[in-house]
Amino acid sequence: MSAEVQWKISGTSEDQQVTELVIIDDDPAFSMMLKDFLLSAGKMTAELYTSGEQFMKSYNSRDNRTIILDYHFGEESNMTGIEILKQIRAINMSANVIVVSSQDSLEIAVENMRRGAADYFIKNTQTVFVNILSSLTKIQKMLKNKMN
Repeated sequence: MSAEVQWKISGTSEDQQVTELVIIDDDPAFSMMLKDFLLSAGKMTAELYTSGEQFMKSYNSRDNRTIILDYHFGEESNMTGIEILKQIRAINMSANVIVVSSQDSLEIAVENMRRGAADYFIKNTQTVFVNILSSLTKIQKMLKNKMN
């Protein structure tokens, strides 16, 4: 079953609210491919940032967009994804953050989940985009249930 079909089964309809996303990743090719994949799968908007520092300048407690956050940034960045996740959660404990990484480490995955990440996915897998879409669907259902 394709990701697009899975998204439609999960309840996309004309009156459904648009899911607003933020993708924070220093790899522009990955960010653009992920954005294109997710936008083609359903009613979503996505804003791209190349660093956590750049995103945190404008982030506030009223920001309810779902965040897709890279774990490891290049040498230009002073922060890791876990440090950015900590800052996000300090500002907004209910923030929905999905962490992606090239780091295939159980310890890193557990630490991110312990710090409040909704999910953690390895970038190098062939299913990473579908996994992220599935996680977004779960988050969307959870938010819908909270509103009812």
